[in-house]
Amino acid sequence: MEDREITATIGASTFTFLPNDDYISGSGDYYELQRPGIQINGKFYLPIRYAAWLTKHSVNYDKKSNTAWMLQYGYGQEKEILDLITTYDRAFTVKLLASDHIQRSYLTDSKITLPESEIPDRIYNVDITSITYESANQALLYVTYIHNNQVINDQHEVVFRIIKENNQWKILQDRYLSRNTTLPEDIDKAVSIIKENFNDEQQSVLSDLKTYYRAYNQEDFDLTYKYTSPFDIERMNADTVDEWRTWEHITRASFEYGDTTYRISNERVVFLGEKQAVVHATLEWSYFSEKIEQNRSIYEALIYLDYANGHWNYSYDNDISANDEDTNRTLTEIHFPELDLESD
Repeated sequence: MEDREITATIGASTFTFLPNDDYISGSGDYYELQRPGIQINGKFYLPIRYAAWLTKHSVNYDKKSNTAWMLQYGYGQEKEILDLITTYDRAFTVKLLASDHIQRSYLTDSKITLPESEIPDRIYNVDITSITYESANQALLYVTYIHNNQVINDQHEVVFRIIKENNQWKILQDRYLSRNTTLPEDIDKAVSIIKENFNDEQQSVLSDLKTYYRAYNQEDFDLTYKYTSPFDIERMNADTVDEWRTWEHITRASFEYGDTTYRISNERVVFLGEKQAVVHATLEWSYFSEKIEQNRSIYEALIYLDYANGHWNYSYDNDISANDEDTNRTLTEIHFPELDLESD
């Protein structure tokens, strides 16, 4: 018995050892036996906590029945984790973040509820393409989001490290990996329908958008404020922790210390709702400091607008030409230093 090789299989893990050896082999590696196994009635036993550590199990103990058992990391956690990363993408709140998440230092719980999007969804899917449990209370996830609606087909990939706090999964670290966006095949048809049936309304959208860019380029603070989405201004100001991050301070500082200009061309309305509109256009962006050009780019954009105060207001623009693919990276290539979220 003492010279007989023993093979143990627990879940997907298989280990081999000899009773008198001080190591155990498995998964292509060798592990030192911190405590020797024991033989009882011809059977060989390993300490349960060591066996659990080797095979990525936690140990539960019921004092009343004096019973201990192992539970695989992540067992029964699938729905809670899926709910977490879905809410992160669709209805983000700071409450989803772990206490040590780097953004917790400057984010607050939003008190502003933005209007629901009028843009119809076509496909929405969240796929956990890979999950590695590093302990019973921590895991590394690769997640692919597919979100196709009436104005854009969007697929993006995010890697998360999640952790359990107070018996709830929270996001400890998150990093954007890749994105691919395209316009729907029927976008031209949507443009034609809008022009044919709502020509005056779509002209108002384009006119108000040009007013916003003209005000911004001329550094006219009051007019820029008037034609910026009041919902976005309110939410940005409500979510800040100090006056330096308010919409007003950031905009005034941008006008004072630099000269940013936008040139819009090839604009067309691709969605027109009662309170929301989307414009597809080419944007040329340039930044000057001390009359010297520092940066310049031309990109294809979807520009989102809200209707309030009797006119259309700029909300944000989405660069749909900046696609990047990084599909060949593996889990081991994604480096997460302790709370280091610098971009690759």
